[in-house]
Amino acid sequence: MNHINYRKYSLIAISLISLCLFSACDEDEYEEKIVGDDTTQKVYLSNGMTPMDFMDLTVQFNPAALPEKVEYKVPVRITSPLSTDVTVTLEIGDLEAVTTYNATHGTKYALPVEGTYEFTQNTATIKAGDYISKDSACLTLTNFTAMDLSGKYLFPIKLKEVSDEHVALSTNMNKMYCALINNCINVDPGESELGNGQYIADRKWYIDSTPFSYDCAYLVDGKDANDNKDKWLVSGYDKDVTLVFNFKKEVTFNGISMGTITAYGSEANVKNVDIYTSENRADWVLVGSKLFPKPDRIKNNIIKFYTPITTQYLKLNFLDSWNMNSYGDYQIGISEFNLIEWPE
Repeated sequence: MNHINYRKYSLIAISLISLCLFSACDEDEYEEKIVGDDTTQKVYLSNGMTPMDFMDLTVQFNPAALPEKVEYKVPVRITSPLSTDVTVTLEIGDLEAVTTYNATHGTKYALPVEGTYEFTQNTATIKAGDYISKDSACLTLTNFTAMDLSGKYLFPIKLKEVSDEHVALSTNMNKMYCALINNCINVDPGESELGNGQYIADRKWYIDSTPFSYDCAYLVDGKDANDNKDKWLVSGYDKDVTLVFNFKKEVTFNGISMGTITAYGSEANVKNVDIYTSENRADWVLVGSKLFPKPDRIKNNIIKFYTPITTQYLKLNFLDSWNMNSYGDYQIGISEFNLIEWPE
């Protein structure tokens, strides 16, 4: 008599059902991540890379030449090609989405400033047989004078409508965040001379040097380098050399001057310098950078700013000097440091 092992076949059946259920769950989860929770044709927003809902643009300029406009080109995609063209309309999303984005991602983007953005083209068309639109919607930014020239802004945009009633808008890929990073370089890259500028007389400042040096006082003693004396001189290797100035109060100036120490014998002079300001000596904002040529004589290396700077704290970061050795360390020195005012 043949005996059927019902327990064995029941376990096989249960296993097959479980496998199908897991497969179905995986497909639904994948579908949800891509376009939504059903199989309807959908249009969606994606830049084609991770993160798919984010586009960023860094704009570098100086205060004397602000950008006329900046454009974000935003294409639209569809889950699978159609036999006819379909046009998709975009719009600016709820600006509160910026606050939500910051809280989720730990960022500090500012809300868009009214009057600085608009869609100069708010539609994109996906041609028959294509997955992605040939053209793009265009979000245009203008009126940079109304923005913080060192600010970071986030512009949320979203899908609004689609021309084909048989095509739906994605429910989970319907937004795009366009980030703007303003990088205003306030440093004239050319060689500057003192000309009719004047040094600011009050120099009773606090000055900190990294590496530590007792010679910081030489920077404001009113003397240029003389017989390798009266100068601030340190060595850098495993960390950058910095000078931090606390002017004790807010000071307005158009430029800075750094005296060279020798021209030939020991060329430990400034080569590259990054300039930062701060309101609290903790959060530093880059003003700009300057590259100086190797000096052929005792002179003042002068940095001129396009627009005046007002600050209590100033930091200079020296990445190298004109006195480098084969091991990567370097000596750097300044004979005298001054703030400069030029008449308007």
